[in-house]
Amino acid sequence: MGYKIEIYSGEEEPLYTRSATAKLAHISLDYLRRCEREGIVRPKALSGGGVGYTAADVRRLARARRLHRSLGLDMPAVEVVLHLRRQVVELQVLLDQVEMEMEQREQEWLAEIQELRRQLAEEMKWR
Repeated sequence: MGYKIEIYSGEEEPLYTRSATAKLAHISLDYLRRCEREGIVRPKALSGGGVGYTAADVRRLARARRLHRSLGLDMPAVEVVLHLRRQVVELQVLLDQVEMEMEQREQEWLAEIQELRRQLAEEMKWR
């Protein structure tokens, strides 16, 4: 494929050059720059100059393109939809965490109830 990948200093995640990002997201360089200006993506500086984009940026750009082309949304609307989507994903992660915590608490309470029942049964033997 020949896409140029560089590693941003201090990061483990590969960063794609502007042209590689545009190709991967199936957008033009002009559209990529427009998305930068609108704040849809924020590139990271590369060590040798220039900027780089993460795989998440590529996915975000591809989503922006689909929203723009499929639904005819303008850039501010695309930004709002992407922001709301990110909030929904973050809330889902939070909900999953809360559900795990509640399940853990439920297991702890069930264990405590069993222990109290055992203690009560022991006391009843002595009476």
